[in-house]
Amino acid sequence: MTNTLTALEKLRHLTGERQITLRRKLMLYLLCLILAALGIILLILTAIGGPLRGELQICQVMKQELQTASEKLSRELEIYAGYSLQLARELGQDIESYLDKGGISVRELNDRPEALLEVQRMMYSELNTTIRLGRSSGAFAVVDATVNTGLPNAERSRSGVYLRLINVSSNVILSPETILFRGNPEISRENGLELHNRWNMEFNTDELPGYGALMDGSETDYYWTCRMNLKNTWEEVILLLVPVRSSTGEVYGVCGIELNGLHFNLEYPAAISPCGSMVTVLAPAEGESLRLDLGMAGNTEGTWLKNSESLSIVERKGYYNAYRSSKGAYYGIQKPLEIPGYEGRQWVVAVLMPREGCDQYIFRNRLILMGSAVGFTLTMILLALYLSKRFVRPILQSFQDIREERLPEGETRQIAEVEELRQWLQMRARTQVVTELPPNMLELLDRFAANVKTLTRAEYNIFQYYMNGYQVSQIPEVAFISMSTVKKHNGNIYRKLGISSNDELMVYLDLFRRCDCLERLQPEEAEEPGEEPAGEIQ
Repeated sequence: MTNTLTALEKLRHLTGERQITLRRKLMLYLLCLILAALGIILLILTAIGGPLRGELQICQVMKQELQTASEKLSRELEIYAGYSLQLARELGQDIESYLDKGGISVRELNDRPEALLEVQRMMYSELNTTIRLGRSSGAFAVVDATVNTGLPNAERSRSGVYLRLINVSSNVILSPETILFRGNPEISRENGLELHNRWNMEFNTDELPGYGALMDGSETDYYWTCRMNLKNTWEEVILLLVPVRSSTGEVYGVCGIELNGLHFNLEYPAAISPCGSMVTVLAPAEGESLRLDLGMAGNTEGTWLKNSESLSIVERKGYYNAYRSSKGAYYGIQKPLEIPGYEGRQWVVAVLMPREGCDQYIFRNRLILMGSAVGFTLTMILLALYLSKRFVRPILQSFQDIREERLPEGETRQIAEVEELRQWLQMRARTQVVTELPPNMLELLDRFAANVKTLTRAEYNIFQYYMNGYQVSQIPEVAFISMSTVKKHNGNIYRKLGISSNDELMVYLDLFRRCDCLERLQPEEAEEPGEEPAGEIQ
């Protein structure tokens, strides 16, 4: 259609008015229809849960919170592990030096209160430093000996020191105040410490999971226990246990740091999002279960989550998991932590949100999307109807007027091509001769007539049928040739005449016919009208 558009553009300049072109109007109308169809598709996809923008937003919020929490928690646990390993090395050297100096073994510390008190003094010095540098809520050390082997349950009682902060906080305390939870009261007196209201002289090794395995020479460098209650208190902790070894590998006892439940709660507050509150969880994972009853939970405000629950993954939604417990349902994502757990447990950090709040957010988001899609679709449909009434119908009416020659001379069309054609027809109606046509029209007609003379005999015969008013579908029958031959000749005719379609060819023939100059389309050696064109016989 390139040549046709060029010709129409030249015709447009015959008038001084600047109307909107037919092409632009039709393109605008078609665009509205396409956008309306896209709006309907979007509406259907939203209704069936296609573009789940709400779920994607929830996933992005949880991923961001999980990334922040996991990085922070990993750093904290690495710091605890580093200081605990350093504590174990220092205590191992101190105890080994003391035993070598006295020429005794660790077993020979049993029933020797003075010797055990001296060991506890060394322990206090190292533990006090660890609490201040490691910023933990408590640190402890145990030596494999007891002050009195004759007491009941003496085999489970071991001497040591357990220092704890008086006030647990999420902030860094420059000069933390400690209290003696386990140890000789002389340590308290010498260092100006208070005794915990649940103080005991020695440790009960039953409260130190895996103590026996560590004392038997386990090759484990350290591990984290599950959450446990400090006996006779309301506090819950996770302990990091590290064996205290001599330079030869002999195990003297254990030491470590506590991760306090209150500290975890303060350090990881509930995060507020448009979908609801998010809680950070540190817990062992067992298959499809998240053992929150053995782990820690941050602040649970707004989530109704209880740290006594065990959550099971009931559905993997692609973006996140759906968890359920006996008390509620949650959405969340989890990430494994590279920390050694007691009995080989796999620890994970997870971010959880109440499912009810998330579902409400997804539903509201979907309603908004559907409402937007409905509004957009209706707008495009109404605009298409308006354009049909404003542009398409006048176009059809204009062509109908031209065909029926109902063209008042003073009337002006708003369609550029129709207006230019109307003006040309009015000029023709005033019996203008061909030579009086506008120069650009004469140039087009001359070029077309010259191109006709380049047609071969067979091509011209097909062209002559078009001049006589035959349609493409009629030519094979009247010319006794196949449709493929007609199409082949058509392609050559279009190329040589500089046109692109049969409709454009009909426009030119109609112009020559209206100008009464069809004879200009006769070749120099014209064939008889009845002669059959060359081609294959059907």
